[in-house]
Amino acid sequence: MTTEQVARFITNTSLDGVPPIVVAKAKIAVRDTIGVTIAGYRDEATAAVARMALGMGGPEQSTLLGLGIKVPSNLAALVNSFMASALDWDDGGTGPRGLLGHPGCVVVPSALAVAESEGCTGRELLEAILVGYEVVLITAWVIRETETPIPSWLRIGTGVSGAYGAAAAAAKLLKLSTAETRSTLGIAEAHCPLPPVQTSLDGTAMTKEAAGWGAMSGVTAALLAHAGLRGPRTLFDLPDYPSEPLQRLGREWGILGLYYKPYSCCRKSHSVLDGLFELLKEHHLKPGDIKKVTIITPHLQFGPPNYRPADTYEAQFSIPFVIGAAIVDGRVGPEQVATSRVSDRAILEMADKVVLAADPEVDNLVRPTRGGKVEIETVDGRTLSTIKMRPRGHPDEPLTEEELLDKFKEATQGVLGSESEALASCIETLEELESVNELIEKISPLPKR
Repeated sequence: MTTEQVARFITNTSLDGVPPIVVAKAKIAVRDTIGVTIAGYRDEATAAVARMALGMGGPEQSTLLGLGIKVPSNLAALVNSFMASALDWDDGGTGPRGLLGHPGCVVVPSALAVAESEGCTGRELLEAILVGYEVVLITAWVIRETETPIPSWLRIGTGVSGAYGAAAAAAKLLKLSTAETRSTLGIAEAHCPLPPVQTSLDGTAMTKEAAGWGAMSGVTAALLAHAGLRGPRTLFDLPDYPSEPLQRLGREWGILGLYYKPYSCCRKSHSVLDGLFELLKEHHLKPGDIKKVTIITPHLQFGPPNYRPADTYEAQFSIPFVIGAAIVDGRVGPEQVATSRVSDRAILEMADKVVLAADPEVDNLVRPTRGGKVEIETVDGRTLSTIKMRPRGHPDEPLTEEELLDKFKEATQGVLGSESEALASCIETLEELESVNELIEKISPLPKR
């Protein structure tokens, strides 16, 4: 398959030809992403990016969610994408040989920004989001499957594949021709972020794999193509990239394979959190009952364990901290990983009881499915353990609709109050909206930071 064929998929896809289950799953993805975006609107990094965007000036096209202020659409995509990924609570893609990044935090903010600036309908927005997801997931799969060596210092993450998806969604909403859409993809590839792996080691806001920059790059690429710039070829045209993933585009839907996060932290800790909560519930354990917690997983965070995270970003990637928070608070949501909690004495004391260990036998068993083992030693001398093969929320162990709705409520009710249910209902009937402004008005302006 070539860039031309991908462009035709983008321009030709209509909800009329999409299976109802795919449309339903797309609306779940939209709801989940909007929910975690609302939850993240007070994020410190988002505030910094918003200040930059406001200082840039330009036409008032698209809303900065939470502020109710409009900026150029590509800057709105940047800011709102930062917001969507702020809490590491956003969705992710799965493929035959691994995970495929975080499509929602790039595609949904980008599509919302362009749909608002172009005065689109809810149906047009949903179509754009759907093609955006599919292009992100296919691109990530192609990159993962390539035989071309990738330098060890380079991290091909969400910002890379996300730029293609944001470009696809924006091109769809701008009603670009197939030729213009092809150029959009080429321009997006030429300007997509290629963050070095160090960005995932430093524990800053950039650990989100440059998702926001991917969103801005993709939207800007579509605007450039719309203005007449012709783009180069893309990886889809190269002979050493696999064609199998692309042959499935429009026949098999990647959005059906999304995973959703029950916990607001790095996915690498989710299996052991599942196991921990299972043991706590089964044995009626309280914080004072626990002497030591041993975590065995091949998917530990990069570098040595961080027992004293400095802020929300480090907390999200600290297995000892999230285990401590889970035991103390009985949950791991936005409140638990907030910067205001990183000095919480009870959590830190519990985190100090967490040991990260290696076990080749367990590693070999759970590595393919991102599982892990939890072992708890109690003060009365018991040793309790469990192995979880994969994290909840994976398509093979999905969250229920009730759990997904509860997550949305947790993410939004503290900010929107009773309006949370109205927003959920609006998303459920998204394709019936005459204007996306009906949706934007239910999201923003939010209460002041």
